[in-house]
Amino acid sequence: MGARSSPLHSPALGSGLERLARPCGDALRPRDPGRVGDRPTFALTFSGGGFRATLAALGVVRFLADVGRLGDVRFISSVSGGSIANGLLACRWSQLRDAGFATQALHRHVIDPIVDSITTSSLKGELIRNLWRAIGGPTRTDLLARALDGRFFHGDTLECLDEGCRFVINAANLVTGVRFAFERDVLGDYVLGLAPTDGTGIKVAVAVAASAAVPGAFAPVRVRGISFPCGDRGEPLLLDGGAYDNTGLEAFDSDRYRDVFFVTMNAGGVFVTGRWGGVPIIRDLARSNSLLYRQSTGLRTRWMVDRFKALEAAAKEPAGLSLPAPKWGRMGVLMALASDVTGRDVDRWRARHPEHRTWKGKDLALVPTVFDRLEPQLCQLLVYRGWWLTGATIARYHPGLVRLPGEAPPLQ
Repeated sequence: MGARSSPLHSPALGSGLERLARPCGDALRPRDPGRVGDRPTFALTFSGGGFRATLAALGVVRFLADVGRLGDVRFISSVSGGSIANGLLACRWSQLRDAGFATQALHRHVIDPIVDSITTSSLKGELIRNLWRAIGGPTRTDLLARALDGRFFHGDTLECLDEGCRFVINAANLVTGVRFAFERDVLGDYVLGLAPTDGTGIKVAVAVAASAAVPGAFAPVRVRGISFPCGDRGEPLLLDGGAYDNTGLEAFDSDRYRDVFFVTMNAGGVFVTGRWGGVPIIRDLARSNSLLYRQSTGLRTRWMVDRFKALEAAAKEPAGLSLPAPKWGRMGVLMALASDVTGRDVDRWRARHPEHRTWKGKDLALVPTVFDRLEPQLCQLLVYRGWWLTGATIARYHPGLVRLPGEAPPLQ
């Protein structure tokens, strides 16, 4: 086999000298929306995980609206199911701002439309009924983009999004082996470089479909007709962003975000230990894929928690003895649906707002990763879980950051 065709020369493996995933070196960068002047600026990151992740992300956003801080969000990064919540937030940001980022406006423009769609009909069923349209024409991913557009985004394009917040919708580029970002001003990755969105007409629905295109179920999204600075390295082929970084955190890795307060919701799938069944080979490949996902997510999670701890440790040093806070330190909280949050302040939070972490006897973290129709009460529980965890982790690790809300999302 020739050197250029060997799988060992994949940029994702970092081998093959002529095809290393080296930076493009281009100068174009996304517009920075700035910071809030007199209090923390928030950055939110939403993981994949089907509608389970969509709804948990909405709970995070609802919490910030309840405490009057949704307008302090300047950065949101998302993957797969979390990108549905991020995408509709991006499309409705100007309406939310005009309404003072009030909770009622958030429900009217974002939460209720998503919940109504999820509880009324199955997105998966819609795709299956329209599979015939993919014969000799559009791909299954094209059908997904059309369905998402009809349900949520109604033709909105990236270049028309509001400038007040930087919305990043992430996919994975099979050609370069790195994260590919869709934003208001730019799209691309660090190997191909960034291209301006101006004049491209790329729809938000296409970005979300690329972010959610699970390998095997959907075809890669081809980004055609765009001139990337290092486009000679290959035409982008995009699939589910969770294959590269299911936390959405990499978008804000730079030291430029050391003054930002992160709220990360990881509603990804849970690895269940023990024996497993199924068809040999397929079963083992699926299990191996789960192991790789668990490792990458676990490493990124521990790395981010270490950055939180480093900044907290520097702040706790006695006056006059403290060392400068490390540049790589970060402020924020990170949670998963299965997180156990404890502490005195959390006990007070739990006394005001019961935890409600199960559905039909199972932990909400075990809700399947699907785009099926969900029952209304399950949707409410997942929104509440995201809301509750945000309050619990802030009460535990950053008491006094916000005034915790007295009113909670509805549970029937």
